[in-house]
Amino acid sequence: MFSGGMGEDISPADFAQTSLGGTPAFVKLAPGDKGDGFPLNILKDPRTFTPQPGPKGEIHAWGIYGYTDPRAEHYTDDNSNVPEFDGVSTMIRTMKYQHLYMGMDKRKPEEQFVDVLMERKKERLKRTNLGTLPKQDVIVKIYLAHLQDSTGQPRVWRRFRVSAGIKLSVLQDKAIAPIMGWVRNLHAYTLTDYRDGSVYGPEDSRAVDMAHVAQVGYDFLPDDKYMLAHVFGKGGDKIGYLYDFGDKWDHTLVIERILSVDDSDGSIKIVDGRGMCPGENMQGSFMYSKFMEEFDAADYVGKQAKKREILDSPNYKGFGKPPALFDVTFFDINAAHERLSAALASTNSIRSGAKTYTMPLHPQAMSTNIDELKKGQSIVRDFSPDSLGYWQETTSTKKDKKSETVCGLCGKPGGVEHKTCSGCRAILYCSPAHQKEHWKSTHRQQCSRKYIKTK
Repeated sequence: MFSGGMGEDISPADFAQTSLGGTPAFVKLAPGDKGDGFPLNILKDPRTFTPQPGPKGEIHAWGIYGYTDPRAEHYTDDNSNVPEFDGVSTMIRTMKYQHLYMGMDKRKPEEQFVDVLMERKKERLKRTNLGTLPKQDVIVKIYLAHLQDSTGQPRVWRRFRVSAGIKLSVLQDKAIAPIMGWVRNLHAYTLTDYRDGSVYGPEDSRAVDMAHVAQVGYDFLPDDKYMLAHVFGKGGDKIGYLYDFGDKWDHTLVIERILSVDDSDGSIKIVDGRGMCPGENMQGSFMYSKFMEEFDAADYVGKQAKKREILDSPNYKGFGKPPALFDVTFFDINAAHERLSAALASTNSIRSGAKTYTMPLHPQAMSTNIDELKKGQSIVRDFSPDSLGYWQETTSTKKDKKSETVCGLCGKPGGVEHKTCSGCRAILYCSPAHQKEHWKSTHRQQCSRKYIKTK
């Protein structure tokens, strides 16, 4: 026995992962489904289910999965609170039973279970009194988990200021992604309230890694409906951020400080940081940790080869310098400011049209299904000069909803005072002064071209 994060004793039985079969207390199995191959908790009643925290007091992914068995060879303090997903059992279950649930009205047992958990959480959120928190700024430190240097400190972290009233979707798209150095709208993601394991993510996402959603909780609440203030309650609280369901880049957000209303202006400001962002598609936090251990041990030639691997990634497409000038320990705050400014001065990413890399085998493969596009949306393609493929993404020139946007200059969450640019009609500002400042510095070049084309 050992003690969990909330003081309770946890036995090895609590680490059991997968059902070997049985009759669930609530979810309905299709005829022929023996109830094997999914997480053991799915057999319980979701109406009364209480998720249990792991050894570090955190609840991940609705509390559905177990945690690493301390008897396991791969158990470490670092991964002790990481949910253990049984991929092999899930794959076998999918092959055996997925045909039984094909149809619009047939929800899989796992989805039925999470549906109830989500409805319970929605009701709790309706009753939650946030007080003045949405009007208060917070100092947030975000770091890549499972990626420490030789002293045990995070290799990659950022500290920034942001309003607790910002929608989670906008926080991810216009703050976390550009500040960290990830590509916007390339992969799916979730934000997790570690207090109860509730999960939030992009509704209607068509990112390629959504194929792995069963590994991260099966489903999530729409993050464009809830604020940062909904997922923490006090200074010191931690929030999980998982980026890319395939590679799995685990981040932790720490609410270091909550400012008073009088000291808050709602703007997003980068404070400091350390370390260059890993390259996209480099297999996630644990594998990148091994990559960096190899980097540390390599000679000069070996280090340059490792740097080239990073720089070949999509998020370093515009680096434009030789590998020798790439310092993995350095945080380029000026480049981060540029990415943040560009994100703020754009409309929200269209999750149903996430970035994908396409290598068409036939010219007809490039045809666009216009019926799937909404008003103001279009397909943007960026052709690669080094190959026959191209990057494709759906973008929009239609302004965001005020409740789901931020000021194009400072990042203050949208409100009744936000006014739309009279030219492009796409970007909103929290004040005439900020609109004027942004026009002089940047938006004059962005806006006039679009505006002229419509006249």
